[in-house]
Amino acid sequence: MRGRPLVSVVIPHFARPGLLRDAVASVRASTGQSFEVIIVDDGSSAEDWRAAQDLADDQVKVLQRQGGTKGPSRCRNLGLGMAQGEFVLFLDSDDLMAPWCLDERIKQARQSPEADLWVFPVLLFKEAPGDVDLLWNVMADGRDPAERFARSDPPWHTSSPLWRREALLRLDGFNDALIYGDDSDLHLRALIDGLAPRLYPDALPDAFVRRSEVARITNSLTPALVESRRVRLREGARCLISRSGTDTLQALWEGQYFSEAEFLLFNHDSSRAAVAAVLRDWETVFAPSSMRRATVRAYFAVGLACRHHAYLVLRVARRLAMRVLPGAYFPSDGKYHSTHAGVEIMTALRDRLGIVAARAVRPASGNGAPA
Repeated sequence: MRGRPLVSVVIPHFARPGLLRDAVASVRASTGQSFEVIIVDDGSSAEDWRAAQDLADDQVKVLQRQGGTKGPSRCRNLGLGMAQGEFVLFLDSDDLMAPWCLDERIKQARQSPEADLWVFPVLLFKEAPGDVDLLWNVMADGRDPAERFARSDPPWHTSSPLWRREALLRLDGFNDALIYGDDSDLHLRALIDGLAPRLYPDALPDAFVRRSEVARITNSLTPALVESRRVRLREGARCLISRSGTDTLQALWEGQYFSEAEFLLFNHDSSRAAVAAVLRDWETVFAPSSMRRATVRAYFAVGLACRHHAYLVLRVARRLAMRVLPGAYFPSDGKYHSTHAGVEIMTALRDRLGIVAARAVRPASGNGAPA
């Protein structure tokens, strides 16, 4: 590569070389901007590591995490430390980027140089971009984005922002301790610390987040994932409590402990110990009043006893709890993973992807070689 790249695309990777190859290919198809790709492998098998190394060239750097905390946060931070670009974008190894993504984002960044991050819509997909019409979330709905992150209604995804690299370095990047919720943690810290985002909610989605049956750490409630969800709560509380002037955000975050305990109650086969651990953390961090503590404990005692045999009793108990506990304990206004892109957006997206595909396979005149 000649000269310094304008954009660094950082991709953490673990044990899925085929999807990684597709992700890198989607970046290579980018138009109009100089870029580098930095792949950071998180300790894959020797065979998968060799497959990742095979992708290296003058635009793609490949390294492997040596020591330190395992997980995507550490890998992204290693990639950030190597990044040479003025701007940084994070892409997961099973996701894809539209060919126009970097070009359009840089154009907007140049037009709004006062911002630290420029945030764009991303679209979910199963097998190929455009096969699902679900957006990650409503990006802008009039509510404070920081409050939405604090109530676990993340308005944007890891790949949504184009970051100014210097701004990321001021934040110290991702929290290495986090495996689950690491992107929301970073975005919430950025907002609390006063970084200036510029949102483009009406832009055409330009990154695609896979939501198929491909193995992911978040697909099943393994003991490691249950623990990582607790770590996310603890780290978020620590972050908010250490900053002044975030009382509203702290109250919303406290509600996440109740929501997490409810999630485990209804979704985890061995939920008794997991629920008890979350409630202990909640009492330790927030020191709730004796009435609130008794209400929560009573509700989960009923829930654990009745969830399989007397669901109607559990519903009545929940309604009673809702009369006593703060509204933040029962968030119901999020549209995470349930926001449909409009027909016009999907038509424009599919048309643009179709044009790109047609150009990629059109033969050159005279000799029939691929263009």
